[in-house]
Amino acid sequence: DATRGLTSLADTFEHVIEELLDEQQAIQPSKENKDADLYSSRVMLSSQVPLEPPLLFLLEEYKNYLDAANMSMRVRRHSDPARRGELSVCDSTSEWVTAAEKKTAVDMSGATVTVLEKVPVPKGQLKQYFYETKCNSKGYTKEGCRGIDKRYWNSQCRTTQSYVRALTMDNKKRVGWRFIRIDTSCVCTLT
Repeated sequence: DATRGLTSLADTFEHVIEELLDEQQAIQPSKENKDADLYSSRVMLSSQVPLEPPLLFLLEEYKNYLDAANMSMRVRRHSDPARRGELSVCDSTSEWVTAAEKKTAVDMSGATVTVLEKVPVPKGQLKQYFYETKCNSKGYTKEGCRGIDKRYWNSQCRTTQSYVRALTMDNKKRVGWRFIRIDTSCVCTLT
């Protein structure tokens, strides 16, 4: 009976997570909802350093865990990354970075802007935090991408950037919300 209760709870969590993930994918910007594409799970306003990765990253991890839990033992054993030797092509690290550490960034027009450390809110100020992912220079892939035949290809792990919305100040001292580039992934490039 306790097992049925846990299964029911897991099914409920899985259902909620699927709804959240489906809802995120279903958001399409329209005239009524111009700001839908402005939200990013990689930016957080908080009075203290976030202790966990962004919620959507955790939800996706949990969903993958639930999917694995629903497999038969044989299927699970063969899908286990340790058994298949599954590794990322490039090693990366992710961490929360403050605006104080970031100081400046490039906006969508290519201009360098100052990233403001604090955002005014009705009851004080909150700090801006950015969840950045970049290539790990101390990892095993600093000499090239994992799994690429060096006899035929030159490869390199390279940090790529995406745009997120942040409170910034331009060189004319105008403060506003702008899209800025932050490090968001580590990819393999071939030359």
